[in-house]
Formats: sequence, C-alpha cells, structure tokens
Amino acid sequence: MAFRYAVASGNWNNTATWDGGTLPTATDDVFSNGFTVTINSSFTVLSIRNTLNATAPTISAGGQFIYANGGNLTCTSAQAIYVGSTTPTLEMTLTSGNSAIFNGSVLTLINTTGAYNAIRHSGTGILSLNGNYNIDSTAGRALISVTSTGILNIIGDISSTMAGSSSNGNTLLMTTAGTINITGNVTASTNLALSSAPIQIIGGTINITGNTNASTMPAIYMGGAVNYNQIGNVNASPVQPAIYNSITASTISITGTITSGASAPAIYSSFALTSNYSAGTFVKVSGNVVNASNNMAIVAPRVTIDSATSSWLYQISTGGNRILYAAGVALGNPIAANVRFGTTYGASSELTGTLRVPSAANVLSGVLVDATTGTLLMTPSDFWNYLIASGFTANSIGDRLQNAATVATTGGQIAAYTI
Repeated sequence: MAFRYAVASGNWNNTATWDGGTLPTATDDVFSNGFTVTINSSFTVLSIRNTLNATAPTISAGGQFIYANGGNLTCTSAQAIYVGSTTPTLEMTLTSGNSAIFNGSVLTLINTTGAYNAIRHSGTGILSLNGNYNIDSTAGRALISVTSTGILNIIGDISSTMAGSSSNGNTLLMTTAGTINITGNVTASTNLALSSAPIQIIGGTINITGNTNASTMPAIYMGGAVNYNQIGNVNASPVQPAIYNSITASTISITGTITSGASAPAIYSSFALTSNYSAGTFVKVSGNVVNASNNMAIVAPRVTIDSATSSWLYQISTGGNRILYAAGVALGNPIAANVRFGTTYGASSELTGTLRVPSAANVLSGVLVDATTGTLLMTPSDFWNYLIASGFTANSIGDRLQNAATVATTGGQIAAYTI
C-alpha cells in the first residue's frame, strides 16, 4: 500500500496529474491534495481521499474527484472514501445523457465537523453506486447528497449507526426532485432525531426494492412531497415508524407486508393528523397489513388496498387476532366447478359454484350421490310402458318398422287377391 496524490488538476489517466509521473495502482490510497481529478475511464484503487496527511508525504486537505461521461471507479478498501473537506470527495456533475459508476462501500463518514459529504450528485445525469453505505456517530450532514434532478441508482444496503440525540446527519439526503432507485435494505439506528433517519427525502421520487426497518428513528423521513414506491416489507420498531411523513402530502405505494410496532405504526403521516386531513399522505397497499399490540400499521388520512392481494390483521377486543381479506384473495377456496351450482361463497361472497348435482330421485337406488344415495327404482313394467309410450315417436324403431312387410302382412295381401 502507498499514498498517491495529485499534483495538478486534470484527467486521471494523465501521468502529469500524479506525483512521480505515474498512475495510481490497485494497491494505492489516492489523495486529491487540493486539486480536481477527473475520472475519465475505468480505474481501481484502495480508496480515494481529500483528507490532510501531515507527515511525509505532506498532503493538503481539499480537492475532489469528479466524473467524465462513462467514468468507472472501483475502491476495494472496506472504507472506500475518506472525507476531510466541505467539498465532497467524489462528485457527479454531468448532465442528462451522461452516466458514471462507483464501486465501493462507505461505512463511516470520517470527520467531526460540519456538513461534509462523501458523495454528491449535483448533475442531471445517472450515477450508479454499488456498495453498502452507513453514517456513523461522528455526524456530518449527509454521506450521499443529491442536489439536482438526476438519477441515483444504488445496489446495496443503506444504514445508520448514529447514536444519541445531538448528531444530525443522513446516510442519503435528496433535497430536489430527482430520482433514487435502491436495491437493498434500509435500516435505522438508535439516534433520537427523527430527521436523522438513514434516508431523508425533501422531494422527488424514491423506489426501493428491499425492506425498511425502524429503530429509535425512522428508516425513511419525508420532509417534502415525495413519490415513494417500495417492493418489500415495512417494519416499525416498538417506538418509531419505518416511514415518517412530516411536512407535505406524499404518495406512498407499498407491495409487501406492513407491520406496526408495539407502540408505533409502520407508516405515519404526522402533519396531516394535526391540520390538513384531506391533503394527507396517500398510502397505496398491495400486500398484507399487520396491526400489532392494537396499533394501526398505517396512520394516514387516505389509504387504499389492492383488491386482489391484500389482507389486514386486527386484534380482537376480547383477545386474539382476526384477519380481514379483500375480495379475490386466494384463501384455499374450492374452484367454482367443485361447488354446487348457484351457491355463493368466498370471503366476500364473490364466487358462485357451477357444479350441477342430480337429485337422489334421479339416481339409481343405492348409488352414492352428493351426501346420500340414489332412490330411483326401475321395474320391468317401467321399461315396457316406456317402450309403449315412445314406440312410435318420430324416427324411433317403432316408427321405422310399422310399415315394414312381415309374414303376416304379406300373407294377408296374397290371400286378398282373387284368382
């Protein structure tokens, strides 16, 4: 391992940018040293830093690494980015149509002062991050900050290990109407400041494929109008919701199980419950909702459920649970072809049987039918009378044979002739 540092602003692949006139390698920790280094191709190092190094080699704090279109940086150290300046160490400034990739995890924001960022997306292009991201108790405004209307894609988990009540920071903060797509779980810490949730969203759209888990703070804090979509489970803690909507109406769509905690809902719209009821959070649920300890899993003025897949578990006042199912939910009901014709059934009487069962009087005596046996008796006279009654109906055997010649009719014809 070696410390490498920029000696001028320029492209990463330009040897004149670096000390010693050679490019950093995969075994190096790389410092910006007060300069701006442009990631203009694919590179792999241990870490990137804009921190101070007071001993040899002497390296200044400040500077940053920015992307050119198609830039791809991989940092293999467990701590991929070190922050020592109010200027973000890594920044995406490119406009729509441009894209860049960062591969690496940032598990702590190493600084003790100010509103530092490890990564900032200030452009309108697409920035993709592959790794796990966590903000720790040393504070800092946001480990990852989105300040423009670009797209941020994250594959990895978002968490927080902040503690106490004085620290103020987020692992991910979006202050604009951008778009964030996360494939991974979001897990809160034991900090007591609601706005210090791992993810704070002031506006825009966020799409999560994964679970959200509260602790003594929410996993998601909405400080503005947000379009929120999640495929995964929403889990409150005993004291806080997983999703906390505090200021402006948002649309929250959940496909998964929503479970309240011992003393907290899973989704909570605080502002709408004190003033603007009709403009409160609109929660759309496709999945199961579970009330725990008599607490509603969703506390919001407007809630809809998917008619095909949802159920809602309530506690019975005298003890035990009862699950309410939406119409169309598969509950192990028999198919309509196995239910007697005209019989309505299902959780909401939405199904009708089509099976036609003959009555016992129309089934031969002793033959099992439905829940009984047939009672129909056929005697020889029944068969004879039937033949007599139907013997000369149109196109029957009797009808066809009644004009056929027989020995008797032929003999009668012959005897009738006068010779």
